[in-house]
Amino acid sequence: MMNRPLQRFALAAALVAVSGHCFAQFGGGGGMGGGRRGTRPDSTTSPRTGDGLSTPATASGKIRDKLYDLRVQLMITPEQSQLWDRFSDAVWDMASRAGMTAAAPPDDLTAVQFAQQRAMQAQDRARRTQAVSDALSKLYEAMTPEQRHTADQSLPAVIP
Repeated sequence: MMNRPLQRFALAAALVAVSGHCFAQFGGGGGMGGGRRGTRPDSTTSPRTGDGLSTPATASGKIRDKLYDLRVQLMITPEQSQLWDRFSDAVWDMASRAGMTAAAPPDDLTAVQFAQQRAMQAQDRARRTQAVSDALSKLYEAMTPEQRHTADQSLPAVIP
């Protein structure tokens, strides 16, 4: 019967899609205690500086890891999850754009064009910083006093 193999294929495709979503959401473990793929036990205590491996992509990855760790540390509730996601997305957006502005200017820009480009980059960064601030303010309002204390101690190191 031809229908049976198609059903099996559809089930397998659905399982792959769900497992991929879990992998992306929870860092490869498929659940709350899964952890992140590729992290070393000492990755938070011995940052790799000065080894030539610090790029905008690795810096953004470190911020993503810090956000994940902080979410767990803050014990974000399901009710706070949407607010956390908005904050996390704003931080991630800001961090991922930071590497783009660090690129050297093209040689064919005049001094005025270069200054205008820098001004536009500063305006863009200010807009993204405001988005982070707005999202954090809403999240902070929904936090318990214990969560706020943890956030006060840990969040400044996460915001690029």
